[in-house]
Amino acid sequence: MYGHFVKKKPTVRDVAKEASVSVGTVSNVLNRPAQVNEETRLRVRNAIDMLGFIPPSSSGNSKNEMKIIGLILPLSDNPFYNELAQGIEDSIAKAGLRVLIGYSREDEAIELHLLTSMIDAGFKGIIVTPVGEHNQVFEKFIDQNVRVGYIAETDEHPAQCSVSIDQVHGGYIGIEYLYKLGHRKILWVSGPTHHHQSKQRFVGIQKAAAEFGIDIQVMSAPSLDFTSGEQIAPEIIALPQLPDAIFAGNDALALGIANYFYKEGINVPADVSILGFDNVAYAESALVPLTTVSQTPYQLGFTMGEQMLAEISADESHIHQHVVFQPQIVERASTAIRL
Repeated sequence: MYGHFVKKKPTVRDVAKEASVSVGTVSNVLNRPAQVNEETRLRVRNAIDMLGFIPPSSSGNSKNEMKIIGLILPLSDNPFYNELAQGIEDSIAKAGLRVLIGYSREDEAIELHLLTSMIDAGFKGIIVTPVGEHNQVFEKFIDQNVRVGYIAETDEHPAQCSVSIDQVHGGYIGIEYLYKLGHRKILWVSGPTHHHQSKQRFVGIQKAAAEFGIDIQVMSAPSLDFTSGEQIAPEIIALPQLPDAIFAGNDALALGIANYFYKEGINVPADVSILGFDNVAYAESALVPLTTVSQTPYQLGFTMGEQMLAEISADESHIHQHVVFQPQIVERASTAIRL
């Protein structure tokens, strides 16, 4: 009679072999990712995903003793994430819980390090805005009954509670709105090329452009912040012809462009309309109040907080909730009818 075959759990050595690096390098990626170059971090990260390796730090089991929810966000200087975090904090405060935030800097290795550190510290639950589209390691943690919630910002439904934004629809309605104002030459200023949400929005933009016969130009900003908007504005001015309208990847980028235009004597919206994306709090109080595709970041965060509370108190009958927010146009003074 043959014994049962038990699959051996992957080890750090297995990851090192798969990624063709030393065990020490794998350890650095898990614990000190900033010390490892990006290419090597990606190789190790792919090996971890392929093997289904769970870092040893996840073996800690004190999460039920703490009243802290971990929140992993991509960036620290983005007002969208600031408002989203405030919504989460307000939502979970009613249960006597507090939020501790870590920033992945849009790096999957740092994201993994933060996740494992929070689990090792015994956090009661963790809310993540994943860097990539898919993350097998998160699924492995969920298999070990770690409470992980997702702010996916896409229409994906992971095997855990999530909130998401219909980004494709957001891109579509942005172009549709500008078309109805009479704009035919539209410039889409996206985030960095790796920015997943920008890619999703561009799918909707292309769909609307084809439907309405719109001429879409594309520029990519190095980051989605105010400074990047000011830095890319001279490139827009240098185009052979100023577009009818600019659809910016987020509000911060849009306001940076508008600020530079103001200094150069370009009138918004008389000379060019500008449309943002997010509807952060200060969009309404800008020098020229910003028309935007609203994602309601505070409400997004508040809903995710409520879902995390449901996850924490869930029993076997719990059904994961996947809430998809539909963006909408919030019209202000930065756009006008094209005469």
